[in-house]
Amino acid sequence: MKSFKNKPVNLTRYAVLLLSCFTLVTMDSGCKKALDSKVYSQLTPENFYKSESDINAAVITIYSPFSSNWDQTDPGNGNQSASLYNADIKTYLLKSIMTTDEAGTDWDQNLTNFTFGPATYQGLGNSVYPFISYVAKATDVINNISQVTSVSDNVKKKYLAETKVLRAWLMFVLYDFFGPVNAKTDPATLSSNTITPRPTAEVYCAQIENDLTSAIPDLPAKYNTDNTNWGRMSQGMAQMLLLKLYMQNKQWAKAEATAKTITTMGYSLMPNYADVFNVKQNNELIYAVPTNSSSPNYWMQEVLPGDFASAGNITRGAGWAGYYMPWAFYDKYEAADTRKNTIIASYTTSAGKIANRASGLRGAIPLKYTGIAGLGDGPGYNFDVVVFRYAEVLLSLAEAINEQRGPADAYQYVNMVRSRAGVSAFSGMSTEQFRAALLDERGRELYCEGTRRQDLVRQGQLISNAIARGKTSAQPFMTLFPIPSDVMIQGNGIIKQNPGYSN
Repeated sequence: MKSFKNKPVNLTRYAVLLLSCFTLVTMDSGCKKALDSKVYSQLTPENFYKSESDINAAVITIYSPFSSNWDQTDPGNGNQSASLYNADIKTYLLKSIMTTDEAGTDWDQNLTNFTFGPATYQGLGNSVYPFISYVAKATDVINNISQVTSVSDNVKKKYLAETKVLRAWLMFVLYDFFGPVNAKTDPATLSSNTITPRPTAEVYCAQIENDLTSAIPDLPAKYNTDNTNWGRMSQGMAQMLLLKLYMQNKQWAKAEATAKTITTMGYSLMPNYADVFNVKQNNELIYAVPTNSSSPNYWMQEVLPGDFASAGNITRGAGWAGYYMPWAFYDKYEAADTRKNTIIASYTTSAGKIANRASGLRGAIPLKYTGIAGLGDGPGYNFDVVVFRYAEVLLSLAEAINEQRGPADAYQYVNMVRSRAGVSAFSGMSTEQFRAALLDERGRELYCEGTRRQDLVRQGQLISNAIARGKTSAQPFMTLFPIPSDVMIQGNGIIKQNPGYSN
């Protein structure tokens, strides 16, 4: 089986070559179409799916969106997109961060000021919606694996489960930003370009839930101690996606049950917060995007200032000065909070001066990955991009309990996280007080990991939070992004825009 740890970039390139063989997408007059997802399967059980190696190669293609690559071209429709977990401003990860109070940037004023509309993010600027085509590709792979007769049922079940989790993850990402979209999950539709309406949220989320629950029995529990398969889908990943789905839809009882299941799977908090982001495959990680020197983690380069010289034990050259943590968010941390050790509040410039809040520094530096000391100037580093981890499970469990029964039984879970941070335990709160305190605690613990927007939306505070920060263009409907206008044009009235936006 191919290794995700040792050769993630080679796998990505291999996946692109395979996708060129797997799919061709129809074009009208040579124009690339965002809605085109007609799949002509070049590789079938008759001519390709002959061995486990063949099946593995097919499944690897569906991992392409979940990488740290700067960009990739969908060989089916020619759409070029930055990978979902790349550190560029146009990605799923960064749009999830920059629409909140935890970070700021000068690189996309439409995003930070809530002045975006259907025409704002198209072409190269839209690096989320185009991945709807990979849902169809996953459906094609699932359909083909189902027809294979030359490998054992156990092998088929494992790869079917893995691809279902990948499809569910893609569908959740799209749901998070756009609500339900007309993704292709029925193999009978793969050879058709007929445009179908967007499904209801109930139907769409039922598909995600079914993919995940049906996959869990046929997957390994986790891969934290497995170097060869680190980065593949697992039971832990499927359970985490279920938890995310239930939390987003405020299905508190299901969220509580799922979180409690994850607590029995052997995950644990790292004793030191900083080590979560510096130690590969540590036991707190449920999923992290594997990187290497050719497909690295660029987050540190993005956040370090252009005149950076040193801070603490880190000495290196200039960064790209893209993102910062506003002082108002930094002030949410208590003085003794050890999580602040991963945030730079003062540094020495290349001119030998001290830059900090008093000298006019616009915000703190949310470095997160502090292990870059002694590793040179970057710009990229070989730290896996942290996506899901056990601390979020504990905080979600506390929230789900509080929303059902109040905080009495929830304190134990949030206080495990606070104890690790060296701050005092929560106690003596009402349901409403605990809800507010937990929202802040999630922000402190999970800063710049892509969860803050979801948390604010779930608690009905994304827009009020933005307005309080002076983003007066923020409107209640902006808890979802608009369907891109090129999709709407091609949808010809069948695809309905998210409420509040006009094309």
